[in-house]
Amino acid sequence: MRTNASPRHYLLVPPEPTPNGHLHLGHIAGPFLRVDALARFLRMRGDHPAIMTGTDAYEPWVAMKARVDGVDPGEVVAHYHQVMQDDLAALRIGMDAFVNPAEEPWHGMFQREIDSCVARLDARGAVRTLAEKVPYEPVGDRFVVGPLLLGRCPDCGTEVASYFCEGCGAHFRPEEVVDPRPRLAADAGWQWREIETRFLRTAGLAELEPEFDRLDLAERYRSTVRALLGRGGATIRLGVPETWGMALPGGRDGVPSSLFSYTGGFMFARLLGEIHRQRIGAAVNSFSPESDVVTVTSLGCDNVVSALVCINAVALVHGDTRPYDRVLINEFYQLAGEKFSTSRRHAITASGVAAVHGLRPDAVRYHLALVNPEAGQTSFEPAEFLDSANRRLAGVLEDRVAAAWERLPAAPAALDGPVLAELDAHLDRLERALDGPTVRMAEAGAVLDSWIDAFPGADCPPDLGYWWLKGLALLGFPVMPDFGAELWRRLGGTGDPNFAAFPERPAPAAAAHRRWFTPVAGADFARCLPDTLN
Repeated sequence: MRTNASPRHYLLVPPEPTPNGHLHLGHIAGPFLRVDALARFLRMRGDHPAIMTGTDAYEPWVAMKARVDGVDPGEVVAHYHQVMQDDLAALRIGMDAFVNPAEEPWHGMFQREIDSCVARLDARGAVRTLAEKVPYEPVGDRFVVGPLLLGRCPDCGTEVASYFCEGCGAHFRPEEVVDPRPRLAADAGWQWREIETRFLRTAGLAELEPEFDRLDLAERYRSTVRALLGRGGATIRLGVPETWGMALPGGRDGVPSSLFSYTGGFMFARLLGEIHRQRIGAAVNSFSPESDVVTVTSLGCDNVVSALVCINAVALVHGDTRPYDRVLINEFYQLAGEKFSTSRRHAITASGVAAVHGLRPDAVRYHLALVNPEAGQTSFEPAEFLDSANRRLAGVLEDRVAAAWERLPAAPAALDGPVLAELDAHLDRLERALDGPTVRMAEAGAVLDSWIDAFPGADCPPDLGYWWLKGLALLGFPVMPDFGAELWRRLGGTGDPNFAAFPERPAPAAAAHRRWFTPVAGADFARCLPDTLN
């Protein structure tokens, strides 16, 4: 059984969710499940991965929710930051750091990173001050931007809120919004006001096209970036006229100037790189050109511009920051054929599904891995999920585990050649699925399914059943970590499944098999479904 002879450090960065609600299965299915499975595989192999991100505390939707609820934005952030932390834990998404930049010590570290980056970019001629027209509401003395400004995307016509389109990923200025209108009646008395806003010059397409090739980027994502840079001339927004946000150095009197949250992803990545540097005791930031840390980000298609332009293209101009080594992108995940939507209450929350009586988080992760939006839109269908959990896991898998356990030897024989060869072939497939330019969770799930189907039979030699069970623990751990770890320990292993300890033959720690997966009643599962489905 091979292990990594030269272990490496990995910094895995899923998105910064906006702390104004729960995380739902649409969030988990792509970005978060992917990095968690990758991290677990890397640890099995002997590498040193860390998953780090935080909430986007200064995203304008936070201020919007605070205004509607009549509370301070900081209260909204603190509450939902914890809610999201609980949601991630409910589906066993491991986090080595989950940063709230509105609280210390992260706030001060983030502000210093912003000041340092803006100063360096300015010295390199990348900061530009441009005039733009922005809606302004005189009575409330506020700019009607962010989620307060509604209209249609100038590229694809999708309904949008101010700077960004979820339909095609385009970014634009408020004055470019088609049919602009205020979200709130209190802002109906707006007028257009010309202000000066700071923007950033990014790397151009000539520099980015080789990056697209290096990242093995799909054509649809390249087109999104080309459209943005074609409109803005390799320029992205740095500042916004909003009071809730991280202050930009050198602001002008009379007009608030906060860091645009999407461009702020660059500074936030460097903040995570510094936290990671401290954790591993390195001499330089993990995004430094001198660092040998492998950096990976995982995101949905609505954040393509944030990763490829606001971070990677800015990094090329910054000069002392490496772009992400890998950028993993997925399409939208749907619920019963419609987009997950917290505002419409068309969602299944991570905590809600994990609380269903008799339902293991592993069953949810297994189904999400197989029905994954990496290659295109997919949909979570409740009936399909129950079939997966009840027939495949509580039925086929558990029956085969029980049959192998009945004949478990007290002193297993050494692993023989044919079994080792078959397991190595499955591990090769798993490694290609998880540790490449792209991560393919559906393939990782298919590898696990293939091993389940490779069950040698109820009347197989006891030693063969033992090694099939142990291989099941190893191959299942990235997708179904609780099951994999429990099976590993029942077989006498210590800690979590890992390649180095696989050939060891401890005596099984459990005499009788206890079923991990049990059938889930449809009525119990229905309690976590939104009213749109009941």
